[in-house]
Amino acid sequence: MHKKFVIISIVLFFILSCSLMTEPPSPTAIPTPPSATPQIATAVPPTATVVSPTSTQPASLGTTALDFVALLCDAKWMNGAQHLTACPPAGADHSGGYAILVDPTTEGLPAGTPVFLTIAGIYSDAFFLRYPTFNVHTGDRFRTTLRCQNASPNCDVDFRLEYYDANGKYQSPFSIWHYIAGQPAVNIDFDLSSLAGQSLDFVLAIQPESGGLAQNNGALWIAPHIYRQNP
Repeated sequence: MHKKFVIISIVLFFILSCSLMTEPPSPTAIPTPPSATPQIATAVPPTATVVSPTSTQPASLGTTALDFVALLCDAKWMNGAQHLTACPPAGADHSGGYAILVDPTTEGLPAGTPVFLTIAGIYSDAFFLRYPTFNVHTGDRFRTTLRCQNASPNCDVDFRLEYYDANGKYQSPFSIWHYIAGQPAVNIDFDLSSLAGQSLDFVLAIQPESGGLAQNNGALWIAPHIYRQNP
């Protein structure tokens, strides 16, 4: 009887030792939430022409068909997750993202230069300005100068020109310009002739690069407009 008890004890010891040596299961991975951006439709972006300010045609040869600065408060403000109040009163909550007119002289620009600042929200990864419907003509060009404000030394952001078509379908990506603080300002002279004959809601958007803090992405749109050459 004693011998049988010893054998049983040895067997139980080996069973218990094996169970303790078994590797525990790996923890379940936490899924990453989807990015809060508008629905993206496939579109092939045409090539943008980047030019110096001295190569811009004289204003007497054309006119401003759409002034994005003058219509800032007429645009629909969005951050990809919610609609925002356009041009909110002073002291309003800006945590969802915002745009604001800037004194150009504080950014080293000539007095009277039309310019506004856009900043993505604290909890969103982009900021969008949807402008009123515009009829595109052959030869229309999107012109602006892009850079970050002087107070954003860590700025790393994508500037985006996108649009809603006549059926309300969001066309993105359309054209994107990446900018990092410290680089020369980017002067854009972008031909919109591929959209001629369409009635569109243009969208100016910014999207900080992955890992960038929203408060470090003060993106400046300097004199953004659609230029139309006189017939």
